[in-house]
Amino acid sequence: MINPLTVWAIFVLAVTTLCLAKPNAGRIFLGLFYVAMAIGVNIVLVLLHPQLYIELGRNALIPLYRALFLQVIALNPPLFILPVAACQIAIGLLILSKRRYVKIGLVGGIIFTLAITPLGIEELPNPVLALAQVFLLTKEFDTTFLEILRFKLRPKSL
Repeated sequence: MINPLTVWAIFVLAVTTLCLAKPNAGRIFLGLFYVAMAIGVNIVLVLLHPQLYIELGRNALIPLYRALFLQVIALNPPLFILPVAACQIAIGLLILSKRRYVKIGLVGGIIFTLAITPLGIEELPNPVLALAQVFLLTKEFDTTFLEILRFKLRPKSL
């Protein structure tokens, strides 16, 4: 059986390497990743299997997180998780933007990544991912993801 911590650690190292080697590609990947995780994981799971969030809280590394999940979020998981997913989507879209909006998104991503770290042992590589986002803060991004796509997909003139 594959250890989730190992899988996540490898993923985090790969994304960090991408951010260091190709900052623009790294920020685009991160932006898309935040949106995909919000929609494909948090929204789908909280609507189809809200009890998974109670189990997630049961394994939290910090007692405050356990109490929050088991005594508050457990009352109505969608009420709490859907706004978290909305924040993830906003973070992703900001990261896919340009200039200061990317920086705002990266700061949000750093905060989000560090905030979910205590949710379980699998999340322990998260500070490395936060550092990758800190590195991206040092870069300037003057084009949006959509502008890049438009440029790449435009017809070539003869």
